[in-house]
Amino acid sequence: MRVLRDVVGAVAGEDARRVLVRYDRNARPVENWCPPGLAKKNNGCMPPGQAKKLTRDRFAGYFGSSYPRLSGDDWRYYDGYAYRPQNGVIDALIPLVGGALFGGNQWPSAYDDYRAPSYYGSYFGQNPDNRYYYADRTLFSVDPQDRRILGIAALLTGDDITVGQPLPRGYDVYNVPYAYRSRYPDGADAMYRYSDGYVYQVDPKTRLVAAAIELLT
Repeated sequence: MRVLRDVVGAVAGEDARRVLVRYDRNARPVENWCPPGLAKKNNGCMPPGQAKKLTRDRFAGYFGSSYPRLSGDDWRYYDGYAYRPQNGVIDALIPLVGGALFGGNQWPSAYDDYRAPSYYGSYFGQNPDNRYYYADRTLFSVDPQDRRILGIAALLTGDDITVGQPLPRGYDVYNVPYAYRSRYPDGADAMYRYSDGYVYQVDPKTRLVAAAIELLT
């Protein structure tokens, strides 16, 4: 399954980011973010046999206490995600990463080897005094004293980006870390996108990657 995620901003005061997901299991054309067969059903882009189950499995019934601002009955749950159908397609989707990795829970000791460099926090406008851990393509912010999960600092794609090649799909949203945005703003001649320690300079017209700039500590 090909998943393209455009991180469009954090949900204020919560430990998740709103993600818009476009996917097609068989690499077929996507209609309004939904494979053609499911789009015709006009049921929120739900897989066959899931409509009744997902109607019952409301987001609030599962995780409303962990995400109080997202506990409305328009959110539903499926396969580790809370999603919101809108006008026959999936309008927004929140990753419930790792099942137990919610804000307020303790970071599991079994995941200690997944610790990320502390400067990742500075990249994403977070508190550099916190600890950061990487799991399921997600960077978590953790209190160093009581190991409490403070929230999701960033979603990292892990895509391979090569100079001279087209920028992979899914990077439409400007995502350069806050500390570097004044240095690498989008413009008519170049746009900049961040991925796993590098800022990439991209030609806006051809979408070819022109340069890779490593962000050093």
